[in-house]
Amino acid sequence: MLFGRKKKNPINIADKKVVQWKYTTCGYCSTGCSIQVGLNEEGEAVSSRGAAGADVNRGKLCVKGIFEHELFKSSGRGDMPLIRDKIFEGYEETDWDTALDTMSSEIQRIQQTYGRDSFAIVSTGQIVNGRILYPG
Repeated sequence: MLFGRKKKNPINIADKKVVQWKYTTCGYCSTGCSIQVGLNEEGEAVSSRGAAGADVNRGKLCVKGIFEHELFKSSGRGDMPLIRDKIFEGYEETDWDTALDTMSSEIQRIQQTYGRDSFAIVSTGQIVNGRILYPG
């Protein structure tokens, strides 16, 4: 036995009672690994695994991706959209339809005023939001 161990301890993998797997993309970094999130009978995310047929990660995940499902129950996670009319005003909760309609109309307004290339979205888990705002 390795290092004098006389008895091997088997690896025990907890049964998370997954009843359905949902295909999605990991949001931690810019790689965009394909993952499957396991849902239990209550529809709660309880497990994550790599999607075997994906070219980008070929079924493998880093430690962040393995625990991606835990984000759904993270403390401080927003569950309602927030909106404000002016930059100096505080945010207020709103419904999803209002938030998405407002975003859509503001993006259209910016593009009509300054051109189609005047609005872009950068999304990655590798850098913090403050740095996204100042890429140059």
